[in-house]
Parts: sequence; structure tokens; C-alpha cells
Amino acid sequence: MAPIIASLLSSFANIALRNKAHDDDVVDQLNHWATTGLLFALALGIGAKQYVGDPIHCWVPAEYSKKHFQQYCDSYCWVHPMYNVPFEETIPKAEEDRWYNDISYYRWVFILFLIQAFLFYFPHLVWQELKKYSGLNVSKIVAMALDTAMLTQEKREEKMRHITHFIDRWLVTYSQYRYNALTNFRDKCSRVMFCFGKRSGTYLSGLYMLTKILYFVNVIGQFFLLSAFLDINFWTFGFRAIESLFKKGNWQDHHTFPRVGWCDYKVRQLQNLQTYTLQCVLSINLFLEKMYLIFWCWLIMLLVFNAVNLFQWIMRSILPRTGEDFFSKYFLLLNINKNKESKLFKKFVRNYLRTDGVFMMRIVASNIGDMLALDLVNHLWKKFKDTHSLKEDDDIGTNERTNGLPKSPSAPVIEDGDDDLPLKRLD
Repeated sequence: MAPIIASLLSSFANIALRNKAHDDDVVDQLNHWATTGLLFALALGIGAKQYVGDPIHCWVPAEYSKKHFQQYCDSYCWVHPMYNVPFEETIPKAEEDRWYNDISYYRWVFILFLIQAFLFYFPHLVWQELKKYSGLNVSKIVAMALDTAMLTQEKREEKMRHITHFIDRWLVTYSQYRYNALTNFRDKCSRVMFCFGKRSGTYLSGLYMLTKILYFVNVIGQFFLLSAFLDINFWTFGFRAIESLFKKGNWQDHHTFPRVGWCDYKVRQLQNLQTYTLQCVLSINLFLEKMYLIFWCWLIMLLVFNAVNLFQWIMRSILPRTGEDFFSKYFLLLNINKNKESKLFKKFVRNYLRTDGVFMMRIVASNIGDMLALDLVNHLWKKFKDTHSLKEDDDIGTNERTNGLPKSPSAPVIEDGDDDLPLKRLD
């Protein structure tokens, strides 16, 4: 048992000390990392109680004096259905009338915790697998930017130029290089289906929005799942507990988590079939009651955070000026007068970066901090001006003479009237 516990602790330590380069925001990490870790901890705790401790102990008939009789009864009632009848009520004589309050769910709690952990991790799995088709590894950009924090000024500038070049090549490569009826139709579809937006600049942002929706739907689904599993209204479960704590000073839900349950089992003696009703102590419910209250509070917190966070990202996607507002603070810190270069600034945000580029910078900035993000924005702006803005009225990435690159300073420029100049004699 000790090696298993040591292995589990080592795994949790590796998760806690993993690389800090993320490609999502804090709310996403609360869903797929913190909540998954919480559910694994709850599963580990209840699993230890079930498979290592003593989850059930039954009162056996007097003639069952030997120890193996006791063990048999405990094992039988653990794997067979149990029901709850309060002591102030009479146990129904008919067996089919006793199952109106079945409490056999407790043996599946360990499995359910693991399933819930997978459901919370599933949206992150979708994000990790499908983002690869965008052509950009956002987490790699974050990791490279974080590495520059401890470098000297010269090395930091050099590495920032490498990051900027990589982002620039991605933006140019996945831009729209031809326009026809099919591309126009695909651009319109990309507004609602992210899979069509790879060259329209909406693939990453659309996929991320889908991930946000999955997180939000999952939290709502958890309430319905637990309501069906526990046969209660889990939406109001915590409110009833809090109300009881304030009014009575304590809270115990003996209906959903009874400490004592009843188990019927039959014993064949020759041709006779004898039925016994055993009274069993379910100490495991003492822990389950508190675990589900903690998890209810956590779900309510996640529901609020996910709702607010999803609303923020929806507003960012439907309001066109949010991208410009995001970069305005960095331009202010860089002493760049965006009003003086208003046309170029809008082209930088709307045509060069587009929706995916702005989204990428939001994610990078939220994970590396404003200081490093400021340097990256500065280099991107310089790269854009030096490479793509030879003339403000040119379309970005469509300059056929230069292929989107600055003109070579050694190339001669032929102007009108050059034909009248005398020919230069060559020796």
C-alpha cells in the first residue's frame, strides 16, 4: 500500500510543479486542473474508506457467533441493495414496499468521482487536440516569452525578435491569399463554425469559445447528474444545509446520507429459505455528506466564474473595438500616438493580427504578465511597420513585388524621366 500512496503523491507533486506555460486563462485552469485535482482527492479519500477501511458494519443474528459469519453479512450487504427506514417508522412487510428510499448509491461514488473528473477535463482535451490544426503553438509562445524574463537585455531582444518572426510567419501563412465565391462563403461560415476559419483568422478564437461553452455546460450538467445520482434536488442541496446551520447550529442529512441502513438477505437451510433483515452502520455516509457539501460550494463558485468569463469572451468576440482597446494600453505605455497613426493602427489590429492574433495576444499577456507582453507588442508593431506597411493603402501580405517583405535597399528604383539621363560609361 505504501508504494501506491508514494506513487500517487509523486504524481500530484509533478502536477503541482509542472511547467507554468499555459495557453488558457485562470477560469479554464480552475475547471480542468483545480476541479479535476479536487475530484481525484475526493475519490482517493472515499476509495481509501471503501477498500482499506471499514465502510459498513452490520448487526447479525445471535446465532451468528463466529467471525466469518459477521464478515459474510458485511460483504453481502455491501454489494447488495440497501434501503433506509427511519426508526420512528415501521418496516413494511412486503419486500417490494421497502425500496422507496434506496440508498445503494454509495458504493458507486468512487467511480462517479472519476467520471466527473474526466468530464471536467474533457473540454481541455478538445482544446489541446484541435488547436494543433491552427498552425500555432500558443503554449510554446508563452514558454519562450517567459524564458526571456531572466535574460540580459541583448539576449532578450534577440529572443523577442525570434518570437515575433514566428508569429509573423504564422499570420502571413494562414492569411487569405485568394478571393472568390468559395472563400467568401467560407468566411461567412467561419463566423459560426470555427473549423472554416483557419484562413479567416477565427479558428483559434472560435475553438476557444467552444471550449468555454463546454466548460459552462459541463458545470450545469454536474447539477443534473448529481440530482439523478443522489435522487435529490442538488441545486438547493447546499442552500438547505446552510439554512440548517444558521437555524440549528448543525446540519445532518439523514434522509440522503443515513448513518444506518437496512439489508435483506436470504439463507437456504435444506428446503427452507430463511430471510433476515440486518441493521447496518454506514460510516461512509458521514464523509460523503461533507464531501458533497464541499463540492456543491465549489460548483456554485465555478458556475458564477464560468458564466461571467463566458460573457466576457462573447463580448470580446462580437464587439469589433475590443481588440483595439486591448492594444491601446500598450501603445500608451510605449508612447505611440495611435491617433496620429489611426489608419495604420486599425490595419495592424484588424487586417494583420485579425481575430486569432488578438486572441493569441490576450492569452499570452494573461500568462506572461504586462511587462513581457509590452515588449512583445512593441516588436510586433515594429515588425508590422517595417515589413507590411510600405504603403498604408496596400493590402497586408498582398504586395506581389516584395512578397510581404521590405524592399532591398540595394535595389535601384526607376523613376519617370530616367530615360533622359546620360548613360554611364563602364570600364
